[in-house]
Amino acid sequence: MILDAFSLQGKVAIITGSGRGIGKGIALAFAEAGADVVCAGRTVSAIEATAADARGFGHKALAIPCDVTDSQQVDSMVARTIQEFGHIDTLVNNAGGSTFCPAMKTSEKRWDAVVRLNLTAVFFCTKAVARHMLERKSGSIINISSGDSQLPTPGMVAYAAAKAGVNSMTKTMAWELAPHVRVNCILPGAIATEGSGPVLAPVMGKLLAGTPRKRMGTPRDIAMAAIFLASSASDFITGKKFEVDGGMEFVDLDPAEVGKGG
Repeated sequence: MILDAFSLQGKVAIITGSGRGIGKGIALAFAEAGADVVCAGRTVSAIEATAADARGFGHKALAIPCDVTDSQQVDSMVARTIQEFGHIDTLVNNAGGSTFCPAMKTSEKRWDAVVRLNLTAVFFCTKAVARHMLERKSGSIINISSGDSQLPTPGMVAYAAAKAGVNSMTKTMAWELAPHVRVNCILPGAIATEGSGPVLAPVMGKLLAGTPRKRMGTPRDIAMAAIFLASSASDFITGKKFEVDGGMEFVDLDPAEVGKGG
């Protein structure tokens, strides 16, 4: 059956930042598609809840507390995953985030923190997992970037720059890890999560006006693309960017408006 190519049965996947939002959506979708999942994140109660929900699909799920900005913690997470499951087939670099702040008010400390979480941590996780994948001569790495990486994004200068770095890293690592390890990235548009909903509510009209599909995206929309990139159905795809954004074009948001309803 051709649909078997989209199955993740028997695969093991690490999803960072999987305590909520897009990461949680990906972890649950992967479990539903047949994978054993490792839910990694800093909030223990959240990743344990995701893992418990994932086990409801009849597969193994493990919650591993990890601050992905700490390379030693990342190495420990990878080692424990291999110890528990024996191998790693997929890494989803999802952990990240930021809040709105105009460029001229962005401090050096804030810049460093945002770039470390959204770019440096992706490198740490990719490097740690790639060592194992290269030994096995197989693997798929999926980076969750952002549509902000390709558009002017007032109020998100550090975040947008970091995500643009993720796009570039995706292409470079796809070449360096070829031919056995594939590296791709997904660029979400405006996604409705428990965290983003109240923040984006004041500018919802502008967001929908700039989106041909006339709706916000959901974590499951991103998860479907991730399943494709993790499965054998995408075996000939590497170093590519996938925009999952409802066709969104540039939306001119005033940072002062965002979050007023939160």
